[in-house]
Amino acid sequence: MAYSGTYEETVNLIKNYNKNIKIIDLGCGKGTIVKKLRAIGFKNIVYCDIKDTFDRKVKLMDFNKKLKFKDNSFDLIISTEVIEHLENKYFFFREVKRILKKEGTLVFSSPNIANLPNKVVYFFKSRFIEFNDKELPHHINPFFIWELPDFFKIEKITYNRGFIPILRIPFIKNSLFGQTIILKCKVKK
Repeated sequence: MAYSGTYEETVNLIKNYNKNIKIIDLGCGKGTIVKKLRAIGFKNIVYCDIKDTFDRKVKLMDFNKKLKFKDNSFDLIISTEVIEHLENKYFFFREVKRILKKEGTLVFSSPNIANLPNKVVYFFKSRFIEFNDKELPHHINPFFIWELPDFFKIEKITYNRGFIPILRIPFIKNSLFGQTIILKCKVKK
C-alpha cells in the first residue's frame, strides 16, 4: 500500500499517453493504479503481484525471479512501492529493461530516503524511517537514486506529498520533504 498521493502522481506522469499502449503494473496490490488507468481510458493493461488481493485475475509472480514475459513486450511498466521489497533490485531493473520495448517507459516509486526527516533519523539511529523491522519488516532494500542502472535515463522526478513526520502536517512537495519519490525513466538507446 502506497502513501497518500503516490498513485495519483504516478498516473499524472502518464495520463496523456496514447490509450492503446500496452501497459504492465508490476506490483498491482489491490488494483488502485489499474482502476485509475481504466477510468481515464487505458485498456491494454496486464497486472501482476506476488498474491492476488485484487480481482482473481492477477498474474502471480515473484519479482525476485525472471519475469514471465517475452522480450520487448510492453510500452510502459509501472511499479509502485515494489523495489524496496526486493532482494536484488538490479536483477529487477534488468528484467524490466528486457520486457520493455525499445522506446519504453518505466514509472516506479519508492520511499524517499533522501528527505530531511529520513536524514535526521539516519543521523541519530542509523536507519531510515520506512526501514525498520518493527513497523515495516518487508522494506528490506532502500533505493538510492544513483543506483538506477545506466540503461535508464530519468525523464522526470516527482514526489507524492510533502509532510512533517511528527506533526503529520502537509508541507512542501519536494526532495527534502516528499515522502515517496516517483521516477519516470526511458530506456537509453
